[in-house]
Amino acid sequence: MKTMYEYGIGNTPMMAVELANDNKLFIKQEKYNFLNSIKARTAYYIVKDLNTEEVNGVVESTSGNLGFALSYFLDDMGVDFLCLVDESISKEKLEKLKKHHIDYRVVKRIENLDYRSSRIKVAKELQDSGKYFWSNQYDNRNCMLAHYETTGPEIWEQCKGDIDICFCPVGTGGTITGIAKFLKEKNTNIEIIGIEPMGSTIFGGTDGEYINAGTGLRGPSGLIEKYIDYIDGYYQINDLESVRCCKGLKKEYGLELGISSAMTYAAVLDYSHKEKNKSIVMIAPDGMDSYISVLEDKKYAGDGLKDNEKLIFEQL
Repeated sequence: MKTMYEYGIGNTPMMAVELANDNKLFIKQEKYNFLNSIKARTAYYIVKDLNTEEVNGVVESTSGNLGFALSYFLDDMGVDFLCLVDESISKEKLEKLKKHHIDYRVVKRIENLDYRSSRIKVAKELQDSGKYFWSNQYDNRNCMLAHYETTGPEIWEQCKGDIDICFCPVGTGGTITGIAKFLKEKNTNIEIIGIEPMGSTIFGGTDGEYINAGTGLRGPSGLIEKYIDYIDGYYQINDLESVRCCKGLKKEYGLELGISSAMTYAAVLDYSHKEKNKSIVMIAPDGMDSYISVLEDKKYAGDGLKDNEKLIFEQL
């Protein structure tokens, strides 16, 4: 298998933005990564040590980005792949899977489970059947290592170590745990803040519906449970606020970032109005092109939220 740098994975650009109160924001733009998302890093680390003689096929539960990346690398290795998505997947991501002839299954929501838990249940069943190896991004140490060994060091070098706080959207937990572990080992004073949509309960709260298929989970993943001590606090962001910020990033800075990036930016804005002279890092996992149908949906138009409905912040 080629090295990750032969594939062109990593070394994504950082954009500097001036915020209120003399705060400076550095946006790590993963839409410029190989295969156009941060999940190229994760997928490569999942498959790089795979014994192809022992594995007939791989299955994974994914919102789309990881599935696309896994399919690419596994095809290079001659290994079959089944991508488990659900009905919340964006129209654009589903069309991308179809366009590239990726084998996928749309998992229906199982009673008393959310979409992701339903996908995970099916993935476990397929692994138990002996037909597939489940790569289990929710509790796979390689998913953490992908960011401990690549994303974290890149951030440190690009910011020359001048980092007060890092904001990272959270789903399975691989990105935030790897980055957090690396940065905390460099400087224990760096704060790490996780961002999830309202309705997700990775860090607590009440279960509910949310549109952000790429982040959020019912309860913490295995990775979050193992590395929770590296995380200092979390935000939960209302879907409407995420959509508003997605449009705002494009209007103000010309940045076409995805919903999870915009959700994270909403948290950054809240923080920047309370603090001064901080060096802030924000992880932007992918671009806007996978979410156009969501942004154009009239359900998410306007900004009728009261301030106390937009977001919640809690220390851990």
